[in-house]
Order: sequence, then C-alpha cells, then structure tokens
Amino acid sequence: MDLATTDHRAWTLAPHLVVLDSKAGDAVEWLNPETGTTCQLDSNGEYVVLRRTELRVTPVVAGQILSDEATAIFGDPESVLARRAAAHAIVAVDAR
Repeated sequence: MDLATTDHRAWTLAPHLVVLDSKAGDAVEWLNPETGTTCQLDSNGEYVVLRRTELRVTPVVAGQILSDEATAIFGDPESVLARRAAAHAIVAVDAR
C-alpha cells in the first residue's frame, strides 16, 4: 500500500473498489469486483492482499504501513487517498 502512489493503474481502479468493513471494526477491506482480489488493512497498519482463484483465496502480498497512515485510512476508508493506496496494492497483485 502506498498512500502517495502516482501509479495511473491505481488511480483508474480506485473509484471502482468496493469497501467492505469488517464486523469487528478492527479491519477494513477493499475488493476489486472484476478480479475478486482484496486488500485487507488491520487497525495496527498490517495489510494483506488476497487473490481469489475459483474457490480458493490465497494471500499474495503482506506488509505494514505507518500507524499514522493506518489511522487516516480508518478515519475514511472511502476517501480518494485510502482507495488509491488499496488500489496500488491490488493492481500489483492483479498484474502478476
């Protein structure tokens, strides 16, 4: 996830992501509806990108962002900044 991404693929995908809030409220998830790839961010800043293939969901990339960045994203996961950061992680996995 890169909050400062200038990747035009991420900018193009960002408005199309579906934001899924976790039931527990300790994570937020963005879904690319075309591919089924998701990016999940925990409140502590840890994230994972998961690829769906048929009935399987496989973690592909994991990382961590700064706690200040995680707080900003959790404050508004629908924001352009949050969507672009999630899209940045998703397009990197979908491109593989």
